[in-house]
Amino acid sequence: MNFPFSSGTPVAAPAGALCGALMAMAVLGNCTARAQSPLKSIIQDVGIDQRLNAQVPLELEFRDETGRRVRLSEYFDQQPVVLLLVYYRCPMLCNQVLNGFLKSSQALKFRMDADYQVVTVSFDPSETPQLAAEKKERYVGAYRRPGAAEGWHFLTGDEPSIERLARCVGFRYRHDAVSGQFAHASGIIVLTPDGKVSKYFYGIDYPPEDLRLGLVESSAGRIGGLVDRVLLLCYHYDPTTGKYGLAIAGALRLAGSATVLGMGGFLFMMFRQERRRSRLARQDARSAATVDDRR
Repeated sequence: MNFPFSSGTPVAAPAGALCGALMAMAVLGNCTARAQSPLKSIIQDVGIDQRLNAQVPLELEFRDETGRRVRLSEYFDQQPVVLLLVYYRCPMLCNQVLNGFLKSSQALKFRMDADYQVVTVSFDPSETPQLAAEKKERYVGAYRRPGAAEGWHFLTGDEPSIERLARCVGFRYRHDAVSGQFAHASGIIVLTPDGKVSKYFYGIDYPPEDLRLGLVESSAGRIGGLVDRVLLLCYHYDPTTGKYGLAIAGALRLAGSATVLGMGGFLFMMFRQERRRSRLARQDARSAATVDDRR
């Protein structure tokens, strides 16, 4: 698949990969004791903290890719929302986050705008709507399915709004004045239609099956079919890994129910066949009796 951006390999960290700025700082420091102290401090300040069920302040104002002032509430109504916190001039990791989500969204049966919304917010307050528009043009074009132009939004904002949103969802980042870049974790966040934090998916690779179940569960059944809801009985979301795994108890209950239904169906069919054989035997007996009477 051809992505709009693809550069470098992210650095792994407990809460997700860190931005390329972190690598640059480590190299410049040449592993000296003086360089290790600020690097360690930045690593400790960067990550994603679980804030499940936290209410995102929907009154926060940002600017969309056209420069229009918008409130987050405009993107929340009846659909779940996928939130991506990146910055548009990021030289490496943010592009990988966007590419990973693009690949996963293309594999979904759900479609942007029709089934869910995507809100990408830059956490760099110096970035402009023009940068957001350029990013949107590239990714909407790469999506190659209807709905992206209306369902995928690229926002910029002022520092207070950015910081409040990031703090609410537990997204911790730090700016390095020397390199001019940001150190940050990687992942995407799924929000409910009323703006509550529902799911975190970490890293830069988001399995479509996990994202699909996350959207179904976050929508409270407003999207997805019977098969999706049955799968949610068998799989559960593990917040420590940001993935869905097989729920043994649920799977056993479902298998037990299927077994009982299967046995019930089998017994019902056997009972019907037995009744049919008895009825035919009685009819044969009556026919034989009638022939004997005639004789």
